[in-house]
Amino acid sequence: MSGKSNRGAKLLPTRRKRALALPALALLVLAVAATTSWARGAVTWPTEAQETANSGAFSNLPFCGTKQITLGIHDGFGINAWSQESYAAVRSEAAKCKNVKQIAVAGGGDLQKSISDVNSMVAQGANAIVLVPDFGQAQLASIQAATAAGVKVVPWGANPGGTPGKDYVSYVDWSSPIAGTMWANWMVKLLGGKGNVVFLGGPAGNPVTTGQLKSIVKVFAKNPGMKLLTGKTSWPVTNWDPATAQKQMSALLAKYSHIDGIISDYGTDALAATRAFQAANRKLVPIASLDANGLSCLYNKVHKSNPSFQLATISSRNWLGRVAARKAIAAAEGLPNKEPSTYDLPFYENSVSGQAPVCVKSASPDFYSSNKIAQGTITKFGKPS
Repeated sequence: MSGKSNRGAKLLPTRRKRALALPALALLVLAVAATTSWARGAVTWPTEAQETANSGAFSNLPFCGTKQITLGIHDGFGINAWSQESYAAVRSEAAKCKNVKQIAVAGGGDLQKSISDVNSMVAQGANAIVLVPDFGQAQLASIQAATAAGVKVVPWGANPGGTPGKDYVSYVDWSSPIAGTMWANWMVKLLGGKGNVVFLGGPAGNPVTTGQLKSIVKVFAKNPGMKLLTGKTSWPVTNWDPATAQKQMSALLAKYSHIDGIISDYGTDALAATRAFQAANRKLVPIASLDANGLSCLYNKVHKSNPSFQLATISSRNWLGRVAARKAIAAAEGLPNKEPSTYDLPFYENSVSGQAPVCVKSASPDFYSSNKIAQGTITKFGKPS
């Protein structure tokens, strides 16, 4: 969901000692040639499809450079499994650069702390910052201030608004509205255009859930037999916390005797919703969400006895943190990075079309296999400094 390299070395000064040994001179020529080829754009940059297929894992992209820099890494929440794998993606990628020092902190779900954290990173001398601005445009002013101070900022995972190339280097993410459209269309087709669906989302007003809900509402409007029980302008707020998600689902089950499908913007929340169904002794229904190991394993366990339980997921996309890290470090090093910034992600799992859910029995329920991040890497890098 990454490959760092130290190949972005500077050209050596033109004035040299004449007594260079021949082997050293040969190495110098090779180094200069390599650097020059990068400068001329000779790097074969991965396409969107290649990035997606490899979960952003590449080992031959030049982005480390040679300058000693400090990279700030921030997550607006930093308190759940999604955040852990996001940290692991960004921090393990940055760790490939021996010249990059890391400062990693978490906002803890607090807007003011998240703003203060970014300001603090700038004060500590950060040359680049990679952050998930979960509070959207409310964090834009702090991002603009960091950019004005000369810091190369790359937001990812939640849209802060503003203008890429002006307010920050670039914004790396999937297309959240397209994800909502995909989930809604899948649910419409599976339910034959008629059914009661609930939608579970993150914090109130966050840009990720907002974009998805708008798309779901548009799709359902074209299919009058589809009813979104949770409303067209808001959603049961889970704060991307599974305990809260289970409580919200329990309340919905108590309120509605007939629920035909679940759409959730966080796979671990969707898994929590299934626990509420089981606790209420209700039959599991189709789920469209992000991938989560527990969901996949549950499908493998339950589907034969409950064929109506189907599953469609999109990658939890934490691997995009690898791309964000490369872009931020390269910008601070003065190196080009021509990787895509926005990704239209396909379904990662779709039990209806033959994309079998991926259950990793040795991993935890909130492990996201689409990221291609080893558990050991998550353990080592999946937390703030």
